[in-house]
Amino acid sequence: MGYFSNGTEGEIYEEEFCRKCVHDINYNCSVLLLHRIHNYDACNNDKSFLHVLIPQTEDGLGNEQCTMFVKK
Repeated sequence: MGYFSNGTEGEIYEEEFCRKCVHDINYNCSVLLLHRIHNYDACNNDKSFLHVLIPQTEDGLGNEQCTMFVKK
């Protein structure tokens, strides 16, 4: 699942993907909100839907593009 080590890393991800996506309505990305709400509960749960929405890179050190991303 998408993991952001700090607020700045999360903001960079938002700028790179969320703000350029049709699903980001009024600066409100539903996928990112789900990650913010459930990240502590879901991070060690391999069956969590969050792992599908924002997958981690193969090396586990970053985040891939959101699977819901559709460019505006």
